[in-house]
Amino acid sequence: MVESYRALRPGLTVPDGALIAAFHTDERTGAAGPVYVMQRVGQGWKYSAFDADGRATEHGALALCERCHAESPSGGLFGLPR
Repeated sequence: MVESYRALRPGLTVPDGALIAAFHTDERTGAAGPVYVMQRVGQGWKYSAFDADGRATEHGALALCERCHAESPSGGLFGLPR
């Protein structure tokens, strides 16, 4: 599935069941920050958020995540920087 993500172009997406995670760090201190996860489910996504200690803080159809990812060119994903 990594290759599916690397090959993203407008109009393409990743297969059902794919997991995408974004690990954040504090830019000033380098400390671990939140982790945001998306799981492809059919034509949509389930979203989860975790704190730096791995505790789930949110899960499901998160409105803020859905709103932003609805604007992506590749089925909910923005892809790697080119």
